[in-house]
Amino acid sequence: MPDDVTSERVAAMAAAARVPLEGGSAARIARAVTPTVARFAAEKVDLALETEPASFVAVQRRELGR
Repeated sequence: MPDDVTSERVAAMAAAARVPLEGGSAARIARAVTPTVARFAAEKVDLALETEPASFVAVQRRELGR
């Protein structure tokens, strides 16, 4: 994530997650997380994440109904 964190980017992610933000909140959040994002980018941290296959999620949801 070497890109700068902008208030527009924060606002877009919040809107996609349906999280309401007040007027200046996106800019404040961007300023707060930028140093951490910059450190991660400088260290080239690789966070490998495993994802579940869609079929597993479908089976899991079906079992919840039992």
